[in-house]
Amino acid sequence: MTQQHEHIDRTSPSLKWWGEHKFELNQAKAWQFGSLLFRLTRGINEWRLEYHRPQYQYDYEQNWHPISDTNFACPQPRKIERYMFKKTHDSFQLMPRLADRSVVIKPVDPIYIPAGQRGTLYISTPLWIAGFVEGQRDPLFDIPIIQPKDTWFGPDHRNGEICYATAVDGRTDINMLKPRAFRAVTPVEFHNTSSQQLRFDRMNVPAAALPLFYSESTHRLWTSQIKVIHEGSDRPPRIRIENRTPPLAGEVIYVHPPRSPGGALFNMFDSFF
Repeated sequence: MTQQHEHIDRTSPSLKWWGEHKFELNQAKAWQFGSLLFRLTRGINEWRLEYHRPQYQYDYEQNWHPISDTNFACPQPRKIERYMFKKTHDSFQLMPRLADRSVVIKPVDPIYIPAGQRGTLYISTPLWIAGFVEGQRDPLFDIPIIQPKDTWFGPDHRNGEICYATAVDGRTDINMLKPRAFRAVTPVEFHNTSSQQLRFDRMNVPAAALPLFYSESTHRLWTSQIKVIHEGSDRPPRIRIENRTPPLAGEVIYVHPPRSPGGALFNMFDSFF
């Protein structure tokens, strides 16, 4: 492979890029996930991961494909990680995971919920790629496919948390949200039981507290639904993670439990107007 970007615009065979792979001894397999070049090699006593992430990655780079010539020269900067084993097995699983921190969603346009109204907003958050081998509960590696930017979320510089930032088109119609290989859909259901119209400009999605599912019929990764009930400006909204995906997701397969179940959910909004 001579040019690092030569395959980026090729149409993906499928949005489902994860699964189990069988490796012969000393065999390498390689993929391009968006702009991330990724090569995995099985040795007799080690797994070797090598990847290249360009300085600038863009969220529209959602295509992927296997790379048939696994001997390509990996461009700089490249990262190499080696994992030692007494003896390696022939199977390796590449799996999607949600972000390891909360993700701050900033809708392109502010969203209003009139008094007494309810509605569901479908948003999406970026995915990580994790590598699992037989006999190990934790992944060997766990890296973002597209590295999101850091941001601070909180009422001031001393109270809050470091999160990831992503701009999204929050959609009220799921069909208007294009399925993307490296993002998962989270439905957020709002109930405004107060007497005032609400407006919010950004929302802190607790990605690490959400389970991950895959729906074959919709070709999407989904999380549980989040319910937000706003009862008045004198109290914070009540937030609940539902233990189900919405009916629109159809039948789903459980992919991953939450990274940190029961994480802090109370800080989803820094401003309701």
